[in-house]
Amino acid sequence: MKFIDIIAFAGKNLTKKKTQSILTIIGIVIGITAMVSLISLGYGVQNYIQEETSKLGANKIQILPIKHFGVPPMHYFKYKDVKAVMDVKGVDKVLYGWYGGMNVKFGREERFANLFYAEPSALKSVYEDVGGYGIEKGRWLSDGDKYKCVVGYGVANNLFSKKLKVGDRIVINGKRFRIVGIMNQVGNPQDDNIIIIPLKVGEELLNKKGEYNYMMVKVKKGEDVKKVVEDIKNALKKSIGNDDFSVLTSDQLAKSLGGILDVLTLFVVGIAGISLLVGAVGISNTMYMSILERRKDIGILKALGAETTTILAIFMVESGFLGLFGGIIGLVIGLIIAKIIEIAAKNMGYGMVKAWISWELIVGVLLFSFIVGIVSGFFPARKGAKLDPIETLRGP
Repeated sequence: MKFIDIIAFAGKNLTKKKTQSILTIIGIVIGITAMVSLISLGYGVQNYIQEETSKLGANKIQILPIKHFGVPPMHYFKYKDVKAVMDVKGVDKVLYGWYGGMNVKFGREERFANLFYAEPSALKSVYEDVGGYGIEKGRWLSDGDKYKCVVGYGVANNLFSKKLKVGDRIVINGKRFRIVGIMNQVGNPQDDNIIIIPLKVGEELLNKKGEYNYMMVKVKKGEDVKKVVEDIKNALKKSIGNDDFSVLTSDQLAKSLGGILDVLTLFVVGIAGISLLVGAVGISNTMYMSILERRKDIGILKALGAETTTILAIFMVESGFLGLFGGIIGLVIGLIIAKIIEIAAKNMGYGMVKAWISWELIVGVLLFSFIVGIVSGFFPARKGAKLDPIETLRGP
């Protein structure tokens, strides 16, 4: 029997029992839908992080007072640590300050927002060549500013019932600040929901004089960034007395955050795989039932000279089709769900949530679902292929 005849024979068997086939692939559909939507969103967020960190440029180095992400810092940077970084050969500018959160009032409304304070000149110098972090309206802070602030796009447009504009005043910890600038929309809540104030005012406001939890270094043109990173590590280790900190280039930061997302995506996809396992069991059960119902058909085919491998191929192609059909439906539904989540997240200000759609994902999912179907039907197919034609023709 030709391979095209095997495919036609398997397809004919599936169309005879449409209801049974549909019920069988439901488990595959659910599993593939969950996996596609989660993988699409997971890689979409990773791509966004890589794009955003690449905007910082290869000459930017971020320094955090933690060794591992997700672990609370055991200490914060002091000015002597900042000075140690400033003295490293190749360092052009050091942006240092405190990143946290605080309730903010506008009129009678009170909301929570991210707060960052740093030296205005350093802030402008470090971010002036970073794409996506510009000022949409107004200006950056100046070193002579005191109770003035720059707000993120989300703070200006979404935080309060009334949109903020340049010249409006907000209250932070009992102090009135005049808005002098509104930033462009970045796409993630951390940056869009931020309020930036001058370093000295921030230290007074939070009572954290000489204590910092963030540094960003701008490297001079022509300098070896990797060497500067190593020199900063050595200088900080000597200044702090331990190596409980992270010194990361933009690429390293993207890889670190991407690694965390990989683990989370893998974990959630593993849970979704349980549905796929249920679907695989369903295919296997259906193939066993199909073999019992078609014992005489198998006997006739063998009596006419069909080889064991031909019978095996018919049932494996049939089970493969069940997996493939479930994969196609699950793929379409999964991509639609991912796109709906992306649109909903964007409307809520979470521009970093994006659906990743590519030919690799589409081909990979369809191939995977087809293989799942074949593997699920292998043992029932082997059992059917080994049936004795005399026994099958004699009847149950």
